[in-house]
Amino acid sequence: MTSFITSDKVKLSYTDQGNGQAVILLTGYAGVKEEWYYQSACLLERGFRVITLDWRCHGASTHTAKNLKIMRLAADLHELIINLKLISVRLIGHSMGGSVIWAYTVLFGYQSIDCIITIDESPKLLNDEKWSGGLVNLKWDNFWMISEQIPFLKMNKQPISTELRVILNGIKKSNPFDFDLGHELLIDHLLQDWRQVIRDIKVPQLFVKGACTSIWENDYSNYCEYTNNKFSKLVTLNNVGHMPQVEDYKSFNNAIVNFLKE
Repeated sequence: MTSFITSDKVKLSYTDQGNGQAVILLTGYAGVKEEWYYQSACLLERGFRVITLDWRCHGASTHTAKNLKIMRLAADLHELIINLKLISVRLIGHSMGGSVIWAYTVLFGYQSIDCIITIDESPKLLNDEKWSGGLVNLKWDNFWMISEQIPFLKMNKQPISTELRVILNGIKKSNPFDFDLGHELLIDHLLQDWRQVIRDIKVPQLFVKGACTSIWENDYSNYCEYTNNKFSKLVTLNNVGHMPQVEDYKSFNNAIVNFLKE
């Protein structure tokens, strides 16, 4: 595990293992890079270079209120790529990590991206009269009340393995997430709308959905699947919730490896 200092003077922790084509694994809100334990092992076995990152205010990175915005996280990702001198990358983002990838394409384009995988993430979290694929019950009239409840939502249907749970419990004990400090980031995340962005991306995109995810008002994935048939693909994993990469890591790993090999 190593770190670098961003242009706005925040220390970010990351890991960089292996050789070959670079895959960067990006967590969701309040997540830590150790969540990718099974994916890292799988991808390393298949000859990829595997990079994981703790966002600012997350994990072993600096816990700060400075610039807690999705666009700043996208800039952090860009600076990681520049620091590591990566020419082409494959980006995998869970939940908010998917939103950061879409923000990255807005700021820096997609020319250096080989492909994108997003995991159980809607392109618009706030529901309105024309969109019902956002977070359950989240609307303008109850926005602040629901935003306070989000950290307490049940995210997974299947239990996490004992092996991984021990790892994550240790990380969360040594570097607990401060939900009060991070709330500004959550609010910024909830306000984004990436629908036009995913329509404009011209590299392969895989949308991975948990069949039993309970956090969405309606099925956002129909929109994603038919956004651009030439470049987009949807995979639904059965009997898992919002965190398929840890609930059924074998099925999830098979899905992403098959896509990365295409």
